Amino acid sequence: MTERTGVETITRSVHAEWRGSLRSEARVRDCPPFFTDEPEARGGLFEHPTPAEYIVSGLSGCTVAHVEMFAKEVGMPLEGCRVDGRLTMGRFEIGDDRGRNGGILGIELDVEVVSTGTEEELDRVKKLFRENCILYLFTGSATSVEDRWTLVRPG
Repeated sequence: MTERTGVETITRSVHAEWRGSLRSEARVRDCPPFFTDEPEARGGLFEHPTPAEYIVSGLSGCTVAHVEMFAKEVGMPLEGCRVDGRLTMGRFEIGDDRGRNGGILGIELDVEVVSTGTEEELDRVKKLFRENCILYLFTGSATSVEDRWTLVRPG
């Protein structure tokens, strides 16, 4: 792929198989398998996260990892980070243009950074995150992503 893009590329691979009742079993590298499911009202068993929950979980996990990386980069002491993520969807009729991105209306992230650092350091971490987090940039190209950041003092 490097020949086509002119840059080093990274490929992440997943293998998923149907397991009935709108469920799938997915495998990544040598990690334990994980499952997706759908609500009972849609024909699933609702025993595992939905694909949409995995999307917002991935973005939330990516946020936590990037806060750690960028806090270290700007010299901000980090004692903790919590992210509450929400993905809101609408159920649109087939052909309704509002459903062109799968009906996703938006994603919200509430990011709490526990630190003795300053608001200026947090602003630098936010800026680096918004400019460099691949999943934030990717999801933001498909829907609105609203992120609210709070600096929380330890203790």
